[in-house]
Amino acid sequence: MYTFQTKAEVTQISLTGARLIVILGALMTAPRDLQDLNSLISECGLVDKNYSNDTIRIALSTLKAAGCDISRPCKATNFKYKLLSHPFTLNITDEEINALKTLYANMTRGADYKLAVKFEELFNTLSGHVFNEKTSAELRSITSFCKIDKDVYDRILAEDGKNNILTITYATPVKKLGTKKFIFGRIFLKSNKLYVEGIDTETKNTVCYNMTRIREIINIEQGHNEYKPEVYKLKYLLKNPDNHTLPQEAKVHKGQKNQAEVEIEFTSKFFAVQHILSLGADCTILEPEDIKNEVISKLMELRKVYA
Repeated sequence: MYTFQTKAEVTQISLTGARLIVILGALMTAPRDLQDLNSLISECGLVDKNYSNDTIRIALSTLKAAGCDISRPCKATNFKYKLLSHPFTLNITDEEINALKTLYANMTRGADYKLAVKFEELFNTLSGHVFNEKTSAELRSITSFCKIDKDVYDRILAEDGKNNILTITYATPVKKLGTKKFIFGRIFLKSNKLYVEGIDTETKNTVCYNMTRIREIINIEQGHNEYKPEVYKLKYLLKNPDNHTLPQEAKVHKGQKNQAEVEIEFTSKFFAVQHILSLGADCTILEPEDIKNEVISKLMELRKVYA
């Protein structure tokens, strides 16, 4: 934890301070009893032999006076001292957490996934300086990265831009595992979720996989693979356009009677259909016909559910 090169230059005052730092650091990692604390101080090279228990208790009282909340040893803590909180850390309120969530959502809407990665690094750094575990967990959960397998995440990021063929184990929304094989095209961020887009090697259709559902990278085949995703060019009429938040890339041509013609491209049929459905009754699809039919099919399914 802490080591000191020589004890000869340590004065009585600095020795007291060093003892407090060691005890605080020890309690930050786990509950400790008097013997644990004594042993750690000795291991750090501060003394040749153990202190008395009274000296350790005085050090604990000093930490409490400095603002540390340390519980008394009892049966619930296995008769060990437990650090509940201390003033030498960041204190982030619930209001500030909510502000960070709003900031993240607004700044990453329609942005490159690499910006979300930077936010993830920032929130992890902040969580490392927050002693309150609830607050620390909330910071780590602002992005969706905490739900992604780290090994999967690292390997996929290493493949970004290479157009290699990936074989993965993937869990469907009903938690059914299956194998997927596709030419890896790109990573993108959508609704605070990371997706992998590619071309299915059998159907040649564009596919998108939620990275939180990828359980394993089974195989990676290198080669000069061509990545050409399908492009769905949507055109629709939108009533009350000012009441809707459209993607930045949408081309909006406002007309009369509070109506606009919107053109936008998607490389995924799923997200194209989801976009149209999100606009509700204000949207009338003009083209293409297959997206219109897909939306009608989805609406018929919903009608059966709520009939």
